[in-house]
Amino acid sequence: MASSRGFVICVCVLQLGVSIKGWLNTDINVGMPLHTVASVAESTINAAQMELQMIDLKLHIDQSLEYLASKFDIMLERVLLETSAFCERELKHGISTLNSALLPKPKDGMECEDLRDDIKDILHGQQQVVDQLANVSSSREIKVARLEHQLRAAAHGSEEYEHNPDGRENGSFFVRSVSANNRLYGDGWLVFQQRYDGTVDFYRNWTEYRDGFGDLGGEFWLGLEKLHRLLSSGPHYELLVELEDFQGVTAFEHYNDFLIGDESENYALKHLSRGTGTAGDSLVLHKGMNFSTYDHTANDCPSYYHGAWWFLQCYDAHLNGRYLIGKHSYRGGIIWHTFRGSFESLQATRMMVRPLEKIDHDGKHRIIEV
Repeated sequence: MASSRGFVICVCVLQLGVSIKGWLNTDINVGMPLHTVASVAESTINAAQMELQMIDLKLHIDQSLEYLASKFDIMLERVLLETSAFCERELKHGISTLNSALLPKPKDGMECEDLRDDIKDILHGQQQVVDQLANVSSSREIKVARLEHQLRAAAHGSEEYEHNPDGRENGSFFVRSVSANNRLYGDGWLVFQQRYDGTVDFYRNWTEYRDGFGDLGGEFWLGLEKLHRLLSSGPHYELLVELEDFQGVTAFEHYNDFLIGDESENYALKHLSRGTGTAGDSLVLHKGMNFSTYDHTANDCPSYYHGAWWFLQCYDAHLNGRYLIGKHSYRGGIIWHTFRGSFESLQATRMMVRPLEKIDHDGKHRIIEV
């Protein structure tokens, strides 16, 4: 086990070395300012350290699962041996009883019923062990997702602060500013939706989606009213959607223009430019749709798919659905159709906005008036 673990770590370290070399060749150009080179190098080292921590974590969890599986095999073998011995004893006792003809038939029936009950209890115990192992597997996926998020957040950095986009009296609220996972899109993004481990239930009513719920440090929905105020406070806002499946594959989709209406307009998705990125544009079909919750809707989509969204009979994208793990035989979960189809729920999502910007040649951002 130790030699196998060491071999896997060596292979992963070699892969990381190749990745780091590729990052350096891609991100560091001749003539680039020294402070920029240092920043890129530091970011690359942080990413490598995070990757090594995740490799070690996953190896540790896999070993724990192997241990549980071996314990289950031992327990199952013990149960089968005890069952076999019990049945053998009962059979011998039955033969002896029949030969002597001393035991009345009604009692024979009672013995059989007792035997059936014992076997049922044994089978029930086996099923409980199987269910516990299944729960351990699901729990493992969720714990890995949570730790990956925490490590990534620590590596990229984030900031929480009070914001009043339109200067409204007593209108301040807290926002979380982060850097994009794809460094091409820089920092300064304000997150309004984040999911990664299923700890927060997103099947909420209209009031909760309007006002927001969850914790900015974990899973949350900022609130439709706050989002509307943000998007209405400047000339144009851009939208970035980040996605990740349970195999750790990531994708993104970027929109140059994004705007929703106010509550009287049901926070309709009013403006949405063409999407560009690696996830595919699953949001475009929802343009013009009203936001719907189970208690504020013209159709059954929110209750049927256990969520809330800009539904269109019902969706091509739905990032507020039930938190499910991986592939399923039915539509549902956290879905972005052009990324993983309608039958595979995603592990993590993040939706965030920022005033439309352009990256200057010196690496700094400036707002573009359009």
